[in-house]
Amino acid sequence: MMEERVFIDEMYHNYFQIFRKTGNGPKVLIISGLHGDEHTSIYANMLLKEHIDENIEYDVTIIPIANMGAFLYRSRTSPYGGEDLNRIFPGKKNGSICERLADKIFSIATDSNIIIDLHSCGFLCHPYILAMYRHHDYIEEFTEKIDLPYVIESRGTGGQLMSEMVKRGKTSIIIEMPSGFGGYIQKNVAENISQVLLNFLENRRPENKKLYLSQMEKIRSEEFGIFFPENKVIRNRLVKKDQKIGTLNNNPIKSKKDGFLISIHFPSYVFRGEILYEIAQVPS
Repeated sequence: MMEERVFIDEMYHNYFQIFRKTGNGPKVLIISGLHGDEHTSIYANMLLKEHIDENIEYDVTIIPIANMGAFLYRSRTSPYGGEDLNRIFPGKKNGSICERLADKIFSIATDSNIIIDLHSCGFLCHPYILAMYRHHDYIEEFTEKIDLPYVIESRGTGGQLMSEMVKRGKTSIIIEMPSGFGGYIQKNVAENISQVLLNFLENRRPENKKLYLSQMEKIRSEEFGIFFPENKVIRNRLVKKDQKIGTLNNNPIKSKKDGFLISIHFPSYVFRGEILYEIAQVPS
C-alpha cells in the first residue's frame, strides 16, 4: 500500500499516516485511533493493512493511528487541549490542533463512500457494530455485509465522525471491540476483527445471523464496594430480567431487563455512580 504522512502541526509532531490501495470499486476508509488509548482497535487495523492485496476491488484507505498525540500519551483525549477528537467533527481549518486534525480527517472521510470507524470498549465488552440503522435502511443493509452478529442502535452523538458522516448521506458504522487499560491489547479479538474486515473487502458472504438491538443503557452502582461479575454471563451475554450477573459487597446484582449484556465491569472496587454494566434490548 502507498504510504503518506499528513502533518497538522510539525512543532508538536502532530501527524497521522495514511495507507492507500487504489481500486475501481467504492472508496472505503477504515480508521482507528481517534481515541489514543484504544489499542486493540489500532492493532486490528494494523493487521488488516498487512493483508490488503491488489485483488481487492475497493479503493481502500487505512488510517491506523488517527490521533498520534493522544496515542503517544495513551490517552483518550488530546494532550494539547483536552478535546475528545471524536466529539468535534467536522473540525475547524483554523482552530485548535485537535480541531485542525478533525478537519483534515473529515475531508478524507467526505471523499469516501464507506467509513468504518474502529474503537475499543471495556475490558469485558463484547465486539459489536454501532450503527444508526433504525432510521436509515441503507445503513442496516450495509451492516449485513460485516460478519459480526450484534448490531446496537446508535443515538447519533453529535460531533462523532460516524454520526456526522451519516448526516451527510454517507455509509458509516463503528465497530467496537474489547481492549483494556494502559494500551492493553486483546490479540485474539484484534485478529478476528481484522479478518472480518478483510472478508468484507474480499466480498465474502457473512456466516453470522444478525441480532439488531436497541440503544444501550448504562447501569450504575448505587454504592461503593467490591464487584465480581458472574463468569457465565461473560461467556453468554444474552440475559433475562432478574438474572444474577454479579455481586456487589456479596449482594446479588440482577439484570434490570431482558437483553444483551454489552459490557460488564471487571472484578474490582467500584464507586457510587460507576458503570456496572451496559445492556441493550431486542426491539419489540
